[in-house]
Amino acid sequence: RVVSTQSTGNAPLANYAEGFSSMGLKHLDRNLRHMDEKLWSIKNNHTLEKVAHTFHMSELCSRASYYFHLLIAIPMDVSMCGCITDVSNNVILPEIELLAMKKKFPGITSGAAPGRPGNGAWPINYAFNNPHNDNRVAYRRILRDFDFCGDEEDVFDRVAEELDDHDEGECDHLDDELAWAKWRRGFKNMNDYDYYQFAVYMHCKLREF
Repeated sequence: RVVSTQSTGNAPLANYAEGFSSMGLKHLDRNLRHMDEKLWSIKNNHTLEKVAHTFHMSELCSRASYYFHLLIAIPMDVSMCGCITDVSNNVILPEIELLAMKKKFPGITSGAAPGRPGNGAWPINYAFNNPHNDNRVAYRRILRDFDFCGDEEDVFDRVAEELDDHDEGECDHLDDELAWAKWRRGFKNMNDYDYYQFAVYMHCKLREF
């Protein structure tokens, strides 16, 4: 079983400021209150890019909420929930561990020299598949059994060597309309089935509480 060492077990509270009624202004305020902290949120991303990411995650939850409420109205077979929430064996937890390393060290799995710093913004492909690896099934087996335990330097070296997926860890910065067109396509990369999968996971996970 993979033990989480690169990510926390629970997401921190958003700590939205009081006094704002719209989620849009709450999201904006939360990002701007941290705009001087270079390592806050996503490394290498500018403030506007962090705001765009926040709004996209809000869109993801909004789209998934449609299916979540359907699952409440038309109950699913909850016997599947044991498998869905088995995050170690279904590779959800290893994916999160890898994502934490990629966010902290952009380009770590690019196949380039270890430690190569990325300068671009964080990639904007949010689909639940890895577009950088041709043999996804074999890669997921390796990822499922990968040991993320150990000190950061050791984990870094092993991730760079064993989990190479040619992910450069960067994309164009959001500084003109052409860049936004690329980001926009990336934001739309998820389809209805992706949102449904997310809703099913949240539905099963919340049954544990």
